[in-house]
Amino acid sequence: MSSNKPKLLFVFDHPKEEWWMDGLWAALNVLEEDFVIVKHNLSHRKNFSLSKEDFILGWGGFKSPVDNWVKTMPNKKGLCIGGNAFPPQGADNYDVLFYETKWVRDFLNLKYHPNIVHAFGVNTDIFFNINDMLPSPIVWDYIGVGALADWKRWEKMTEKSGLKLVVGEYQKENAVESQRIATYLLSQNVMVSPQVNPYDLANFYRWSRTLYIPSTVMGGGERAILEARASGLNIEVEDDNPKLKELLEGEVKDHLWYAQQLKKGIMSVL
Repeated sequence: MSSNKPKLLFVFDHPKEEWWMDGLWAALNVLEEDFVIVKHNLSHRKNFSLSKEDFILGWGGFKSPVDNWVKTMPNKKGLCIGGNAFPPQGADNYDVLFYETKWVRDFLNLKYHPNIVHAFGVNTDIFFNINDMLPSPIVWDYIGVGALADWKRWEKMTEKSGLKLVVGEYQKENAVESQRIATYLLSQNVMVSPQVNPYDLANFYRWSRTLYIPSTVMGGGERAILEARASGLNIEVEDDNPKLKELLEGEVKDHLWYAQQLKKGIMSVL
């Protein structure tokens, strides 16, 4: 039986798709009420045949494999801007752009785009404040989450007091850098954990007092901050990172709001 729902192709690049359960993932599940959604992970297969998709939605930074793939398609299309803030060459190829922070929107000078929508939220089915129901024991005074990379500035974690943990993605393409950072942290009595699945990460948050993200403005950390805020943690960032400081203010939006914003942007061009 055919469906009258618009057909949406979602294109992304995630090496561990089974661990991808963030706010965007949850928002797409909500959007299945309104769209027939097909997902195409460039990490698993590069070639894909289009089949009369009404809209293509990509998730990635400008100049990323996702951007390079999606922007050449003749369909109506949009981009959830992620990754590092490369100059937005080809932004005009998109009918709608979705941004996470005002800082990125302004830094990339995207306010000129006729259809740009704020869309960013947390999967609150996984990340929520369990202490409202049952207090959790505090194991770590400080937790940091993100890649073991120089632009994360994890050396600053050694300046914090108490028990500390960094949950870090090991860079396979830059193993020497990741190994150097992990070795230094361990030598300074900072525990190091490899990347974990979202349910374990949610527990790590609940067992921690403060999330500390010392990264530069190019060092990510946006998702971790919102997830930790939703989980009830204190948050600390560096003063030279206005992008992350922006995320310390206002209401933490959930995946339902994220889905609503995506739908608004998509339907505006269909």
